[in-house]
Amino acid sequence: MLSVLENPYVLKKGKIYRVIQEYEGVYTFFIEGQEKIKPGQYHMLYALGRGEAPITVAGKTKRGFIHTIRAVGSVTKSLVKLEAGDEIYYRGPFGNTWNLKIAYGKPLLFISGGLGLAANKFPFEVALQNRSKFSSLIHLYGARDTQSLLYRYLYSKWAQNSDFQVIVERGETENLKKGLVTDLLEELTLHSDTVVFICGPEAMWKPTLRILIEKGISEERIFLSLERHMKCSIGTCGHCMIGPFFVCKDGPIFRYDQIKVFLEGGEF
Repeated sequence: MLSVLENPYVLKKGKIYRVIQEYEGVYTFFIEGQEKIKPGQYHMLYALGRGEAPITVAGKTKRGFIHTIRAVGSVTKSLVKLEAGDEIYYRGPFGNTWNLKIAYGKPLLFISGGLGLAANKFPFEVALQNRSKFSSLIHLYGARDTQSLLYRYLYSKWAQNSDFQVIVERGETENLKKGLVTDLLEELTLHSDTVVFICGPEAMWKPTLRILIEKGISEERIFLSLERHMKCSIGTCGHCMIGPFFVCKDGPIFRYDQIKVFLEGGEF
């Protein structure tokens, strides 16, 4: 008997049960729901009368899932006004996932820049829960300044079972290193079989990828989470295409060697 496919355009309803303000304009929402969501996937969050925006799932809890939202447009500016007890509407989850299994028995390195930590948070926490399956676990996180740090309340917990390092670009450092996340990467000695998960602003990609290749990491072991203007999330509208790929359904996670030519060709 054939299963009935879920209509990807149907809105679902969740209930917000907790909100944390990370810093000015950035909020983390804890939402009730028992859907099967994997690290790397995203929802299209809907703001009534405004539209919808793709937001990566930042984690799972016993009660549901987590989203971290930055107010940058009309949709997200409406979403961050929601409070605990409010309902929230969404579609999905959509997209592919971080394949943690390919790093089993090997070193696993996360590199996060700015709000990219929100996308790397979910797979990183799953990796922490399965720490014995990786020969080493390192996470490098760079932010603009101390006022722009995400999830500060989790750092001590993360550092208990991983090498979690933070660096800020400017301002008061509060005993943190000062510089770029690539500075932390330069200091590392990496084994050639290291698997790397990257999420951050495009300006971070080129120097990060160059350093990794110089350190002997093959393109097949490097994975990036991409962001494009996704509207339909099922690969029909074409807004998010990079070369032959739809970021919304073929991604948002890609192996570097699969998309290298399009990144270098300026198609992104």
